[in-house]
Amino acid sequence: MAMKENFISMAPDEESSAKVSLIDQNKTLMIDQYTTDVEPGDPEFVEDIQNINDAFEHFKPKVDVTFTDEEGGAVEETLKFGELRDFEAQGGKGNLVKNSAFLSGVKENIDTSAKIRKSIEQNRKLRDILKEAGSRAELKEVLQSLLAELEEAK
Repeated sequence: MAMKENFISMAPDEESSAKVSLIDQNKTLMIDQYTTDVEPGDPEFVEDIQNINDAFEHFKPKVDVTFTDEEGGAVEETLKFGELRDFEAQGGKGNLVKNSAFLSGVKENIDTSAKIRKSIEQNRKLRDILKEAGSRAELKEVLQSLLAELEEAK
């Protein structure tokens, strides 16, 4: 019997004689343990799980992760998964980002930087100011004084 490239193949399931479908080549299969409180050994057998929502409800998967912030420090967070959509990142628009305080903050910083860059690219006067070193230094001083005023107003 020749081994197929894809480890999930059309081989029959020994218990039910069902066939396991091939995974499309443009799909990714991710298998991991999303709970840290499981003891190694015999897995728990649960009979009343009928669908994926029941599995999420019963097992309540979560994982402790350590993110690295801009300064190189560690940020601990527990990611919880209640449905399949909780694994989706979708370029920062998915539930994985929404459900994480750290990832939401990173996305907000990225979005703000993109807006500022777009404003600079569209503003010809500002582009001209930023081209000259002297003008750039003056603009920096003005922005720093405005920032100081805003911080004092808090």
